[in-house]
Amino acid sequence: MSAFWRVSRRRVVVVVVVVVVALRRAPSRAVVDDGGRARMASGKRRAPPRPLFAPAMRSMKKAREVTTKFHDATRTLESRTASREARAAAEATLDAIGGREAYQAASALTTSRHRTAKWTFSVLTRLGRRPGRGERALRTLEVGAINTDLMSAKFLDVRAIDVRSRHPKIEQIDFFDLPVERLAGAYDVVHSSMVVNCVSTAEMRGEMLARTAAMLRANGLFFLMLPRRCVTSSSRMSLEKLTRLLRACGLRVVEQKSTPKVMFFCCEKLAKPASEDAMSSKAIAARDAREAFARREREKDLAGDRDDFGVVLADAHLCGF
Repeated sequence: MSAFWRVSRRRVVVVVVVVVVALRRAPSRAVVDDGGRARMASGKRRAPPRPLFAPAMRSMKKAREVTTKFHDATRTLESRTASREARAAAEATLDAIGGREAYQAASALTTSRHRTAKWTFSVLTRLGRRPGRGERALRTLEVGAINTDLMSAKFLDVRAIDVRSRHPKIEQIDFFDLPVERLAGAYDVVHSSMVVNCVSTAEMRGEMLARTAAMLRANGLFFLMLPRRCVTSSSRMSLEKLTRLLRACGLRVVEQKSTPKVMFFCCEKLAKPASEDAMSSKAIAARDAREAFARREREKDLAGDRDDFGVVLADAHLCGF
């Protein structure tokens, strides 16, 4: 009886080994669809790859709470008029929520839910901007990167930056420390998801938009994502106003999407005319109207509620066409 069981056990082991080897040698049946996503030949998509670093937060309610408290606290700390007691309370709030690390974890979760990279890929495809075979990848600057989703696209050559990096592929540098003169016209794409709203003042937000426009080449694309409430619930902002201010920087909105929480914009950097003589009288009148609008709104914003989201353009930020 013992000899029989020994022979049977050997047969089972042989069968298991043969099956494992066969599975390893079997050709992969995964194919890639038009969006660059892997799916099985039978039509079923593979599960998405795991992120390179796991999010520390899983509750959207908690993420929104952390994001709101972080923004309120940092706004207080950066305010010139905040009292000592208010600053102390803001610092205590930051400590209680876990500081910038918790904020970045919350941002990673909310961004993954809103799929900003997926929308960017779809717009580039729809506008015919994805390079073909043999063409160079689009040089891309991702501002405020909290994951590597954009880097997954082979048609993008991504430089990802953040003020505090959580990944070795993301460069730790402040956007405002980039040498804008040396990088003028350097990028085909600039991607900014939930970043402009984190800048402390309306004046600095205007500076960020102007610098972004300067870094884009003519006909380059700027992908901007903002919390919907910043555009629709602020006494200093509206959809029409934001669109006109972007155009005053030389950025024309060509695609737009809105969800209950986020507004998505794709803007094209317009080519600057060789001189004012090359502009039609109608174009000059439109430019003058935009610049007058930007100046009027600047005066109103500077006198308005500075706690509300706003964008202020200085004369130096105006594109002049």
